Amino acid sequence: MAKRFAVRQLVKLMCLGGIFCASSSALASAFQIWEQDGASVGNYHAGRAAIANDATTAYYNPAGILRIPNQQIVVSDVGILTDIRYRGTVGVSTNITGAGIFPVGPPTNVTAQGGTFSQAPDLHYVAPINNYVGFGLSIVAPFGLRTDYGRTNAASFAANLSSLQVVDLTPSFGIKVYRGLSLGAGLDAERMSAELSQVGTIGTGTNSDAYNKGWSTAYGFHLGAMYQLMPSTRFGLTYNSQVVHHLRGTSRLVGPIANLANGVPLGTPTSITSRTANVHLTLPPFTTLSAFHQINERWAVMGTAIYTQWSVFQNLTLKNAAAANAIITPFGPLPVPSTTTVINVPEHYRNTWNVSVGADFYANEKMTLRGGVGYDQSPVRSTYRDLRVPDNNRVAIALGGHFQAAKTLGVDLGWTHLFMVGTTTVNPPPLATGAQIVAVNGKVNASADVFGAQLTWDIV
Repeated sequence: MAKRFAVRQLVKLMCLGGIFCASSSALASAFQIWEQDGASVGNYHAGRAAIANDATTAYYNPAGILRIPNQQIVVSDVGILTDIRYRGTVGVSTNITGAGIFPVGPPTNVTAQGGTFSQAPDLHYVAPINNYVGFGLSIVAPFGLRTDYGRTNAASFAANLSSLQVVDLTPSFGIKVYRGLSLGAGLDAERMSAELSQVGTIGTGTNSDAYNKGWSTAYGFHLGAMYQLMPSTRFGLTYNSQVVHHLRGTSRLVGPIANLANGVPLGTPTSITSRTANVHLTLPPFTTLSAFHQINERWAVMGTAIYTQWSVFQNLTLKNAAAANAIITPFGPLPVPSTTTVINVPEHYRNTWNVSVGADFYANEKMTLRGGVGYDQSPVRSTYRDLRVPDNNRVAIALGGHFQAAKTLGVDLGWTHLFMVGTTTVNPPPLATGAQIVAVNGKVNASADVFGAQLTWDIV
């Protein structure tokens, strides 16, 4: 009876989790998210592929599912508060066909805040099938991004809202192979949504809003292995495949520029709209190696190294975007509508390492305290760093703890602080969107605080 009840509740929780995840996004190095649970926020995901002490292993390493002796559900939420301050200049020019490039005005000094608060809920479930096979199911957010500079300052000419949300539904199986060795595999069914917006201008009183939105469903897989060297020591290795997304959606330009291009009086609602906008985006494969060792009854140590093959992401090319080109007429420059504009953003990401180490202190039977430190290498090259992803290498410190509130209910809380290393300059190649060309030159100071909460329910 209890098992039937658990399955019904699982279905409800998965549906609810899907709704929550679809409305969330988060900060990461570039836009990769490391925490797919609330507990690992407390040690900066140290040991994530080797710890396997709750249902989150269904995603981190499905080979660890066999370590969970009964049905278990984990519900978590991660909140991210970012501080992204840009100080510098933004210059706007107009490319007039047949006449050349003309500055709209001198570069404008800008101080802008692009940080936001966002959430990334996650849900995990595991169930042993027999002594040799176990099943897992997770809903997680492996990638996400959100920066928002608003539209009331000159930074909005380069980037207003940048949002990327990926929800991954991943069923998996774990199999015990031989003594301390187990293997696992899972399918990744991802739903991506993205929005990029900016403000266009050809002079005073002509500020117009450009919106680009797209959606995609794509598939990948992940594999895992776990080896129990001795009762106190184990190792975990996982591989997550690349996932290629083909986003399709809508591109719109709304405001005075659209009115002029369409020959409509100012103040009359109109737009330039493309319903065939599309962009291809490859999410990178990554490999995780983790170790866990319990020193004694009081202490355990763990560590993780993750290698992400970001070099698959070289250019972001948006096709069939709505924009306005500019031509010379007897009456002067005139914007003309276009729904076939190609916007190319060079990225040239590099492969990266993320490393973390942590420790657990078992204060008593109910209370565990944890902490960790880590280093996250950014894939963003200084030459191409822009306001949408003003990323740099970062250092993390983390604290957290677990409280066993009841025999079948555990609570975890965690906090991670991340701060960038060195000077973060923003001076990418000028970006052309239709007739508008934007040049950015400045510096970013950024940090983030990540808060995690988790409930673990054992169904016995």
